[in-house]
Amino acid sequence: MTMRLLIAVLAASVLSVGAGEPQSSARRTGGGAVLAALGDQFSARVVGVADGDTLDVVTSDGRRVRIRLEGIDCPESGQPFSQVARNFTRQLAFDKTVSLKVFDVDRYDRLVARVTSGGKDLSMELVTAGLASHYTVYSFDPKLAAAEGRAKKERRGMWVNGAAAPVRDALTAKTSPATASDVPGPFVGNTRSRVYHAKTCRNAKCQNCTREFGTQAEAQAAGFRPAGDCLR
Repeated sequence: MTMRLLIAVLAASVLSVGAGEPQSSARRTGGGAVLAALGDQFSARVVGVADGDTLDVVTSDGRRVRIRLEGIDCPESGQPFSQVARNFTRQLAFDKTVSLKVFDVDRYDRLVARVTSGGKDLSMELVTAGLASHYTVYSFDPKLAAAEGRAKKERRGMWVNGAAAPVRDALTAKTSPATASDVPGPFVGNTRSRVYHAKTCRNAKCQNCTREFGTQAEAQAAGFRPAGDCLR
């Protein structure tokens, strides 16, 4: 089974694609032919970045394929640092030719792959920057685990407030401070500390809180981080 045939099988599937859904090792009926090509390596051009861990590539024969980065999980849309992670991945890979090694096919028929751009492993780069967690449900990579440990210790990216829970759990957590999905806009940013607050946060009326954002994604894209006392 060639990579071209594998991609043809994927392209023929008419299934909804959830950009932030978890990877899955479940095998679907009729998937045996697809599995024959797992482990293949190929190059492709990145033509889209849906979020931090989801890319669209075009292969040498013109086929467009969605890729889920193997071993990691980036913040979901609407969560703190989701837009930062997307921008990070876009900067590393968009409009570039990357190398891919196929690990799996998920339930949305996305290729789960390790992607290398300019000699950099995107999964490793995102975890190192604190913009993705090591997705231990499906990955046992000790290097990713070690990188996540360093990012947490140094409070990089989404670990800035010392968060201990995986990114995916934050959206459904019922603890205080409030999660991203609990807090409506607008938000105000402290131009000195580069921290942003919801209007209901106790520090929202600080002297330097002069910049306003409609959503948390806008604040993060501008380089602001959520206030640890009322957001995460």
